[in-house]
Amino acid sequence: MGRADDQRAAPRRFFGHKCPPGTGVTLVELLCAFAIIAILGSLLLPAIFRAYNRAKGMAEEMEAPQIADLLVRETRSYCSANPQYKFASKSEFADKCGLAPKCCNWVQASTTGFVAFNYLDPTNKIVLAVHIGRNHSILYAFSKGELSTRPEGH
Repeated sequence: MGRADDQRAAPRRFFGHKCPPGTGVTLVELLCAFAIIAILGSLLLPAIFRAYNRAKGMAEEMEAPQIADLLVRETRSYCSANPQYKFASKSEFADKCGLAPKCCNWVQASTTGFVAFNYLDPTNKIVLAVHIGRNHSILYAFSKGELSTRPEGH
């Protein structure tokens, strides 16, 4: 008998342990294990997504005052540099003012309300309403005067 016959007769080793011949995992057993893992994953994913959305909403709520302040400062800066400003849409507003990414996301969000405005409109006109947080429950409303007029002393 040759060397190949000796290797066939020798028991297989699995992590240093001898495995008797004929032991292994069948395709059906492997598919069942995958199915069980898939079912468990499908049960856990909705809970993970809910937790992620809650955390994301809480983070939005916590950083909202800073983003609102940045939005007002950037818009005032543009309006003071361009006294005859005119904004016809949310995207034009974001582009002209050169808003930071988070401010731009606020303005471009589908839940954000925008009313076109220009330098001739009354200052108490609400032109931007942003809904943020969990279930979009927090509202930041900005008037034309807030966004375009610098406060006294600045």
